[in-house]
Amino acid sequence: MQAHVADDPDSSFRERHLHAGYTFRGHVVRTLSVAATVLAGGVWLAWGASWVFWTALPGFWIVANIFEWGTHRFPMHRPLLPRMMYRNHTLIHHRAFAGDDAQEIRSTTDLCLVMMPWYTILLVFAMASPVALAASVVGGRALAGVFLVAAISYFLLYETIHTLHHLRGAQLQAIGVARWRWLTSLRRHHHFHHRLEEMAHTNFNVTAPLADRMFGTYFKQH
Repeated sequence: MQAHVADDPDSSFRERHLHAGYTFRGHVVRTLSVAATVLAGGVWLAWGASWVFWTALPGFWIVANIFEWGTHRFPMHRPLLPRMMYRNHTLIHHRAFAGDDAQEIRSTTDLCLVMMPWYTILLVFAMASPVALAASVVGGRALAGVFLVAAISYFLLYETIHTLHHLRGAQLQAIGVARWRWLTSLRRHHHFHHRLEEMAHTNFNVTAPLADRMFGTYFKQH
């Protein structure tokens, strides 16, 4: 195995929970395949829709930000159904990346404990189905299609930014994003959330702290 294991309990915990045979490339291919299918369905439903419907995209992204906050705060940090989300996130992800000095991956193998499994897309969309239903009632299949496009694009944004939060500084340098101030600020925001005493109380947004500010869970680390 290519990862180096440090002599500390959290590193050993991370090592024990790595997925056998995991590859970053395979993970990305599976996730993008499912995402492309959902995106194609959204585009098909919205095909020929008035441009007015497409102006709903920013509004749907705000709804997605609130949904991200609520999902992260409750089923991912409370032992609620589906309990799988609590187990994978609180009990495994937060233990594997616990503390200020343990936020970065050691190798791409560690990303199996950062990125969501491909089937999470199906679970998330099942949870968000009331919004899709409401969109279809208001604007028919076209507006529901716009919602699907907004939702899948937001999911991919979430996965990308969350992965960036856990990459090493050298990797951020290599892909040319290390000096992006907004990303540096978001990384601090997320890494503060990873403190075990804070994880159930503050900084639940990964992509942008809009809902954290709205609902009083935003904490800025100086």
